[in-house]
Amino acid sequence: MSAKFDELANPVWHALTGRQSVFAERTADGRACRYQSDVNIFAGVDQLDAAGWSALAELVRPDGVAILSRDEVPEVPRGWTEVYRGTSMQMVAAELADARPVDLVPLDPADVPEMIELAEETVPGPFLPRTIELGRYVGVRQQGRLVAMAGERMRLPGFAEVSAVCTHPSAQREGLAAALTLAVVRGIRERGEEAFLHVVDENEGALRLYRALGFQLHRPVTAVAVRFEG
Repeated sequence: MSAKFDELANPVWHALTGRQSVFAERTADGRACRYQSDVNIFAGVDQLDAAGWSALAELVRPDGVAILSRDEVPEVPRGWTEVYRGTSMQMVAAELADARPVDLVPLDPADVPEMIELAEETVPGPFLPRTIELGRYVGVRQQGRLVAMAGERMRLPGFAEVSAVCTHPSAQREGLAAALTLAVVRGIRERGEEAFLHVVDENEGALRLYRALGFQLHRPVTAVAVRFEG
């Protein structure tokens, strides 16, 4: 892929120093940043060298936790504890498949309590009170109840991430995740941007779904939750 995809190697950093800077908390020297705590859980640094870890410590503070998501995260230095480490597959939308028609509804801040409840039950990833401000979200209601949703999370120059794709167990196997994902991707493309997403490498069902929808594997991404011990 072309050089324009290079920023996807460190998406949190490029989102928070670019299109989503309004949601950023950052150090005075600008070496580290993180999403505001009620928006998202990720933090980013340009370089994970000694200066980068030191700057990150200013944001996290003793006993605080940050989640880094990028192409490589080295062993954490002294003063930090690794709480979790996992690998996700970063995928980029290519030629899209078709999806069966589904009645989708736009979601707005009034829907957030239901969105949080659905995310807590299905665990697609963290969904916080202000996550909805990061981009466009759509959902499916059955008998008035929100049973599926998807939307946008990280937004970089020329790119937007598809995220929070989830379906309540009572509505699974109806093609809702596929329809919602494709709707979000098409909305991203209407703005002239590329769509990407992340899938935990052990989630074989989701990987099969996204390949079938037209996503291609771009690179593995490491996600590490770290605690600063001070």
